[in-house]
Amino acid sequence: MIEFLKILFRLKLIRIIAGIVLALFLLDLLFPVPVIKQYSKEIVASDGTLLTAYLTADDKWRMQTTLDEVSPNLIKAIIEKEDNWFYWHLGVNPVSIIRALYTNIISGERVSGASTITMQVARMLEPKERNYLSKLIEVIRAFQLELHYSKKEILELYLNLLPYGGNIEGVKAASYIYFNRPPKQLSLSQSILLCVIPNDPNSLRLDRSTKRAIKIRDKWIKRFIDNDVFPKQDLQDALSEPVYVNRYALPDLAPHFTYFVKEHFNGDKIQSTLNLKIQNTAQALLWNYVNRVSSKGVSNGSVIIIDNKNSSVVGYSGSSNFYDNTKSGQVNGITAVRSPGSTLKPALYAYAFDQGVLTPKMRLYDIPTDFNGYEPENYDLKYYGNVTADFALLNSLNIPAVRLLRQIGLNNFTGLLEQSGFKDISRRKKKLGLSVILGGCGVTLEELTRLYSAFVRDGYLYPLRYLQNQNNGSGVEIFSASSSFLIANILSGDSRNSLLKNSEFNDHTKFAWKTGTSYGKRDAWAIGFNKNYTIGVWLGNFSGEGSPHLSGAEMAVPLLFDLFDAIDRSSGNWFEQPEKVGEREVCAETGLLPSPYCPVTTTDYYIENVSHNNVCNVHKPIYVNLDETIQYCTECLPTTGFKKKKYPIYNPQLTVWFLQNDIQFEIPPPHNPDCDGNFTDKGPQIVSPSQDYEYLIEENSGQELLLLAVSDGTVKTHYWFVNNNYYKKSKPGERIFIHPQAGNLNITCLDDKGRNESVSIKVKYY
Repeated sequence: MIEFLKILFRLKLIRIIAGIVLALFLLDLLFPVPVIKQYSKEIVASDGTLLTAYLTADDKWRMQTTLDEVSPNLIKAIIEKEDNWFYWHLGVNPVSIIRALYTNIISGERVSGASTITMQVARMLEPKERNYLSKLIEVIRAFQLELHYSKKEILELYLNLLPYGGNIEGVKAASYIYFNRPPKQLSLSQSILLCVIPNDPNSLRLDRSTKRAIKIRDKWIKRFIDNDVFPKQDLQDALSEPVYVNRYALPDLAPHFTYFVKEHFNGDKIQSTLNLKIQNTAQALLWNYVNRVSSKGVSNGSVIIIDNKNSSVVGYSGSSNFYDNTKSGQVNGITAVRSPGSTLKPALYAYAFDQGVLTPKMRLYDIPTDFNGYEPENYDLKYYGNVTADFALLNSLNIPAVRLLRQIGLNNFTGLLEQSGFKDISRRKKKLGLSVILGGCGVTLEELTRLYSAFVRDGYLYPLRYLQNQNNGSGVEIFSASSSFLIANILSGDSRNSLLKNSEFNDHTKFAWKTGTSYGKRDAWAIGFNKNYTIGVWLGNFSGEGSPHLSGAEMAVPLLFDLFDAIDRSSGNWFEQPEKVGEREVCAETGLLPSPYCPVTTTDYYIENVSHNNVCNVHKPIYVNLDETIQYCTECLPTTGFKKKKYPIYNPQLTVWFLQNDIQFEIPPPHNPDCDGNFTDKGPQIVSPSQDYEYLIEENSGQELLLLAVSDGTVKTHYWFVNNNYYKKSKPGERIFIHPQAGNLNITCLDDKGRNESVSIKVKYY
């Protein structure tokens, strides 16, 4: 019977315990742990240095910290003062509660609260009126917190929520605001001060009641001496340590960078990629440089620096001085949309290399050209004729770039830029024309510098990393490793090296670079890269005002040099030639594979199985009489008295430009006048007017329409017809004019070999 009762008692006890556990579980579900309060958003540099922090939604400075970030003296002092049984109890210290109840009953007033650290956390998470019911709720919440959090987590919550007067909460915010240092660097005296203020935070605020706070500090230092909490000498030193009090502002380093990160990334504590040493160097150089050039009508600038190893942003200065309101210093020039000038040209040439239509020594025409009414000019208003692709890119010639863009296709190129993350170009791509390659579009310094970083990473474009733990994926291949090498090779070639040698910089500062100047000289750009860094520089005025000195070469390049020289002076690591990039002999005059008639060859890079294999056809053997005054075709070739001679037969437009600029070259003699043969070679090319173009002419203005056509060097005369009516004859390349009638016109040019070309236009008077 006794055994049965024992078993029954045990079962009843188990049911009671189970019921209590179940009740606690249900209570935990019905009354979950209070939500942790929002922390201030902190942004730190790559080395952990606090860059800045922002107020919470309830306007508090409440900065989250871990135990590792806090001085051990502060932790030890707090536990000793508030709850020296913290690591042993389950949220409530029953001995302390009984003692507090007894003391309060005997005294007839509330003398002791007996709150553990865990109970204080519960009260700070869920503030209530101070009474016995609230204390009971604190006890229950304390048990609940101990179930959900470790001791370490509870202690961290305590340190993060302690009140320090006004809108300051937590030891981290208090440490920065009262002592201008992180909590890890607090002295013992400062640590004890931060222990005592939360007991009466508004009355013991250091910035208002310094003497009273020091008095309470001294009281606890003496108590710690009596209890041997810290070495006696350390406490004696803390007792005599003066307290310098000021309400410091929180750090505000790299404000454009931190604001950008705040707006684009979530989290209470964000460890960024910013390298504070590089940032401080870049900001100082930018500030000094803008001050030096301000007399030239340039008031601001921006710099972004990318670490090419992982596309991390390590330097970011949106303006020369964030706090200079007279120069709109708070405008972020790195994200501002502006005209890029010629800075997109390397992308165009790389794309053409990858399409196989171009190699560095291929020739491009730099001659006046009408692209259906669009007639671009070079920056220096000069023309250079027949130039190599690398020369055209290195010297940023405009007409070859527009010709190349038309050849590869505008839509193809804008598609590449859209894929590369150019948002404004993507938005406006249907409205863009050939001028996009000369800056007729909008880009940001961030987008542009990121694009150039792809040349370093074998043509792969990666998202920029702003956070240490940010995964920026595998990248998108927008160029090949081969074309990337060719671009780096061109933009860091011998002429660039000599420019560096002639400057104050030495050979160690080697990098590839490209400049850009927007229309109206409103923006000066310089983007440079080597194996380690890609740096983007913009100079100008946020008002949009131009300056005659705002060119990429004059204004932006010197700062780019300064930055590379300061940040990566000893970089000798350069790009290796990819396996698919080979070298071959090409005709020196065309850059095409040499024919047997090409007189001079040179060496050129090419991409295996990609680059074209076109053979030069400029140099042609022509039958002439012995004194080279008459040309023969096969139908009129005499049996004797002739010879074969090589002549360059250039494109008709290039031929005319050579003749107009007195550039000497051998021209074949006129064809045998007695020959009646039929010719099937390509005839004249009408340069003006443009096919299917509508010309608007002001009434009674006397304005005339230009008729201009070009032919190869064998043609001597052109004959012009308007609506099948003969108008006038001219020489190839000669400019003649007509006063056209209104309506649809068909204009035909006939050469002296019977070949012709026609265009149809429309003329309107207004």
